[in-house]
This record gives sequence, C-alpha cells and structure tokens, in this order.
Amino acid sequence: MPNLESEKVNRLTAIVVDDLLATRPGEKTLVVTDRAGMAENGDIVRQIVDRSREIGGEVLLVEMNDNPKKGGEYLPEAVQRMMPGQDILISLTRTTSAPLPHHRVPIGLIRTKKARGVFMVKRSRADLLDVSVLKADYPAMSLVADYWQRAFDAGETVRLTTPMGTDLTASIKGQPSHRSNFAHVPGRMSPVNWGEVYQGPVVGTTNGRAVIDGPVLGFDWPKEHLVLEIENGLVTRVSGDPEVSDALWKLICGTENGANIAEIALGINAKANEPSCNNFKKGLGRAHIAVGNGLVYNQNVDSDIHIDFIMLKPTIEIDGRVIVHDGRSTQHEQGTS
Repeated sequence: MPNLESEKVNRLTAIVVDDLLATRPGEKTLVVTDRAGMAENGDIVRQIVDRSREIGGEVLLVEMNDNPKKGGEYLPEAVQRMMPGQDILISLTRTTSAPLPHHRVPIGLIRTKKARGVFMVKRSRADLLDVSVLKADYPAMSLVADYWQRAFDAGETVRLTTPMGTDLTASIKGQPSHRSNFAHVPGRMSPVNWGEVYQGPVVGTTNGRAVIDGPVLGFDWPKEHLVLEIENGLVTRVSGDPEVSDALWKLICGTENGANIAEIALGINAKANEPSCNNFKKGLGRAHIAVGNGLVYNQNVDSDIHIDFIMLKPTIEIDGRVIVHDGRSTQHEQGTS
C-alpha cells in the first residue's frame, strides 16, 4: 500500500526544488531550519536537501536554535554570514521568518538579484501538506495576480474597506507591487503556498481604521474582532478582544518600528481555506495588512516583528477604480487589459 504521507512529502519536494526554483546543476543552495522546524518537518527538509543534491547542486543545511525572542524575529550572525555567495536560499523554520523573508540580509541578496529563494516559515506540517500547496492552480492564480498587480503598479492611492467597518487609505505612488511568482531567476522569492499580491504603502501615509475579523499571525483567531486605529502610517491604538489586544499593543510599543504599517495584501489562492493564519490569509479575495518590518515591500523600515491581520470580504479601490468588491475580483467585469 502506498504511504499517503510520503507521497505528499515527495510532491512538496518536487514543487519546491523543481517547480518553484527550477534548481540547476552546480547551483549553491543554503537550506535553513530551526530545531522546531526540524523536529516537525525533518523528513521534508532532508528530502529537499537530497533532491537538490541529486540535481547536482552544492547544498548546505543549517539547523539553528529556535527563536529566543517572544514575538520577534531571529537570525544568528553565523547564518547571516553564510548567505552571500549562495544562488538559492530555502527557509523552513517554525519560530521565525527571518531566514527569508523578514531580515535585511536575505532581502538584500534578493533585491540586488544575487540570490533567489523559497520560504516555508511559521507554517505547520498541515499547512505545508495542504491542498493549497499540493494542488495549487498556478495558471488561475497568475491570471488574478497579474490583473491586481497591474492595478497597484499603475496607481497612486489605495483604499481598503470592509463590511465590518474597515476604512483605510494610503499612498502607493512610486512603490512597486509584488506577487507570488516562480523563483527561477535571481531577484525572485516564492512562498511555498502561493499566494498574494502584496504592496508596501509609502511610509507614513496610511490612515484610518482596520477591523480585524480574521486570524492574526502569532495570535490565532481573537474571540472578538480587533480594531486598529492608524494615523500617518502608525498604529496608534489596538482594541477589541482584551487578551489579544493588550498583548499586541505591548509587543508593538516595545519593538522598534513595530507600529509601522508595512503591507497591504490580497489573497489569490482559492484552495487556501484552513484556519491557520499563514494559510487562511492566502485565500482568494481575503485581505490583510501587516505591521512592523517593511523591507520585503520596498520600505526602508526594519523591525524585529512582522504581524499579519486578516480581513474578510474586502473592497479595494485604486485611484477610485474598484478591483475587488466584497472579496470578489472585478476582473471579468472590467476585462484583463
């Protein structure tokens, strides 16, 4: 009898090494995991290493300590020093997302087109082996992502509203838009589970309020909706579920640049419906904003935290043009040109 779990791991390995990265003979690959990641997903890590070597790659595997910072990010200097000179960076960590993408060293290598990579950070085994990864519909996601990314790239102002009371505006003038994509060439990185169209607002320009009716990265699903008040690009108040809001506010205030609005994003994956934040936020037509580290989004704002806040049924307007209405793309109404 075939082992279903083993088949899933084999498929995931092929997606990472062959599909998303198109790894070639002679390339140098650095795979970074942590103790928790290795304990939960060591077989996945080893298969990725073995498959990369089968192709003819030169592979280094680093298992670092778990993140000692509660709620922050962590990348030891020794690991940072290993990254320059690598063609490919692969991160599979449970306690931090710093090995890729949320740290200045790997992002610097990606942005200067000295490396490419795939990240599988802060994702459970269930997330990694979910249908949103193993049965992803890349052509469908690419079609939606192309439409939304073109709208962001051409725009100057974005407005995000939801039926729950979210109403945010921000400048995106001059800020490039990003999307989940294949990492076949230097300068690109891909999450293992596509995907998003993600946009960095101009620093200091986001204003309004966000009512969070979905999960929060690192805090799961609040028992009550959270409300974030935002002025001039900074969170100025968090209210709602007292247990979550108090802890969040303490973390945001206690972290340098923790209040920065770093990201506005839209999910593109129709199969991403599991309740964990890193899966659910990718769901087609869901929106999220993030606070903290904005380096991935072409902001010059570094921080030890990056926290996603998910919202349902968003409406997105770019310069007054609606590209998403109540979580549904207007692509077929307005065409794709």
